[in-house]
Order: sequence, then C-alpha cells, then structure tokens
Amino acid sequence: MLKNKSFILLLSICLMFYACVEPFSLEKQQEIKILTVDATINDLSGEQSIKIIDSYSGNDSFYEIPVTNAKVEIIVNNTERVVLTERGKGVYVLPISFHTRVGDTYKLAFQKDDGTKYESAEERQTSASEITQIYDEFRLDGIETPLGFNPAHYVYIDTNDPADQKNNYMWTWKLWERQNICATCIGGRFFLTPAPARCKAETAYSDVSYDYTCNGACWDMFYNKDLNVFTDVFSNGKPILGRLVGKIPYYASSGALIEIKQQSISAEAYRYLKLLADQVQNNGSLVDTPPAAIIGNVKNISNQDEAVAGFFMVTSVRSKRYWISRENAKGLAAPIGLVDHPIVYEPSQSDTSRPPLAPCNESNTRTPSRPEGWIN
Repeated sequence: MLKNKSFILLLSICLMFYACVEPFSLEKQQEIKILTVDATINDLSGEQSIKIIDSYSGNDSFYEIPVTNAKVEIIVNNTERVVLTERGKGVYVLPISFHTRVGDTYKLAFQKDDGTKYESAEERQTSASEITQIYDEFRLDGIETPLGFNPAHYVYIDTNDPADQKNNYMWTWKLWERQNICATCIGGRFFLTPAPARCKAETAYSDVSYDYTCNGACWDMFYNKDLNVFTDVFSNGKPILGRLVGKIPYYASSGALIEIKQQSISAEAYRYLKLLADQVQNNGSLVDTPPAAIIGNVKNISNQDEAVAGFFMVTSVRSKRYWISRENAKGLAAPIGLVDHPIVYEPSQSDTSRPPLAPCNESNTRTPSRPEGWIN
C-alpha cells in the first residue's frame, strides 16, 4: 500500500476513482477535490495502518489535506468490528495484534467528522504460495533512460501456482544498497552544530557543491516503481517460471540485498491494478497523472456519485530475500553510482574539525541498521 509503503504510494498516484473497476475519461476542471484512501491489510505480524486524505488538483498543482477525527473500522466476517486509532496526518492504525486470516472477509468502514459515511466492497483473504527460487542476470541495455540505456540486473522468481484454486498475484520489492555519502551541500557547507546537523548557505561557497561521508554504516533503500500483477486464468496449476519482478540499476560493483514480496490479491483487485498499470505505465511513468480515472471499491454510502480514490485491498504475503552479488557484471560496465553527480569532497583545512562526517538519519529511504541477510 511501495513497510508496504512501496504499494501505498502506487495506489495514491491515481487522482480519480469512482464506483466499480472500469476507466472513464477525465475532463478539464479548474480544481478537483477527491477523497483518497490508501488501505491495504495483510497477514503479516507488525503494525498496519491506512491513510485518508483529501486530494486537490487543478491548474498544474496538487496538494493534500489529511482527513482527521474520522471513526475508522475494519469489519471482519460482517460481525466483528476492529477499531483503528488516529495517529495524525490522516493515518489510522490497527491494533498491533491484528492480521488477516485465510478465508475471512473484510470491509473498511469510516465516518468523517461531518457525519459522511463510507464503506468498501468486501474482500476475502486468499492464501499465497511460496517463492521457490530467485535468480538474476546482468544486462547492459537494462533500463531505458532519456539519454540511452543504463546497465541493470534483471531479477526473476519461480513459484508454484496451486491447481485447486484461481489465483491472482502482485509482486513488489525493496532494495538495500550500501551508501557512503550522507549529505550533499550546494552553495554552502555541512555543519553539525547548532543541531540539527544541516547544510548552511555561505556566500564564499555559493558556486560550489560538496559531498560528506557518512559517520558510520549506512544503507539507502529503494522500492519498485512499477505495478507487477498476474492472473492464472489461462495457466492455472502450472508453475510460474522466470517471472521478471525487478530491474535493479547497476548502482555499485559491490553486492546489494533485495526483498521480494509475493502477494495474493482478489480478482477485483487484480483488474483494478491491471487497468492502472496498463493505463499509466503505457503512457508515461507512475508519477504522471493518468489519462483516465479508474473506478475503485470505496463508496460514499449516501451519495454513490461521489468520486473516491483508492481500493481497499486484502493480501496474503510471502517474502524472500536474495543477495545480488553483481559478480556477473564485473568488467562489462561501469556502475552508475548512488548519487546523481560526480562526488566532490570538501577540502581539508587547518581546522581539523572539517570536513565533518554526516549522520545516517533513519527514514523510509535510509537506515543505519544492517539489514538481515546483508553480506559484506
């Protein structure tokens, strides 16, 4: 739902959704306000949350306002109600003990503070099969860019598709790369004091840029940007072999760690995501506004003409980590690097406190914690 953040970000890209899964054309308007719901629950242990915001777009601008003070519930098997707790910024959190169970049904229901009520269609939890094998190949023409092709590792998986049921799949990935540069200052230098550590603009350095080494171990984290879904309608029970799940740029000659998640999704969720993937990925990137809106499964109970963005989804997740050694790339191409420019360090001076080391600040895209499965 791209933490399942990679998936959450993907769902929030589309600006308009409506009542059931089908596309319709967008018309030019001065400003469009859309209630947007990012909601995916799964069978993993750990904290799960959903996000509800009002999205505004128009005149080449886009901004969001969190929906606060809402009453949010997950309805299990049309009997049990699980209440979510508001955290702030439109985020509502499930109890830490909550996770979905195969065979159970789930609905999202919430009421805004003005009394307007919304409810999703019912989603049933299905089981997910295990990933049996992961492997990669190196390709010089791996990823097309406006300036040509960048080398990349193509990562593939094998899995067994159960013959006794219809299955729909979604694959996502998360990549860890070792990072040595933790700050880049343009038109100034990096200072540790006064806190917080930061770049400071300085007239004497207005025409230079400096990079600063991390103060310890640090990893950057990357997430998939493409939607990758599949249905076994025409291949039920046959092994899924050589499914391409990721194109990983050749950032560095040293190895990298990837975690691949294989998720079971409903037939309705598959149709929704396939339409979104076909529409957006065939007409640009996932950061582009799609040429047509896609109808989701969240509705205003009293006004079903209201456009509501998002698809409440229930998934079963199986994950596996794989070490990309990059041995198959050595001598074939130069790494593209983790930063988008040649590295220039601040020159040493008589002041032995300079240049300082920059902290590796924990975030959704960076961590000082060694990931499980990392190989030095």
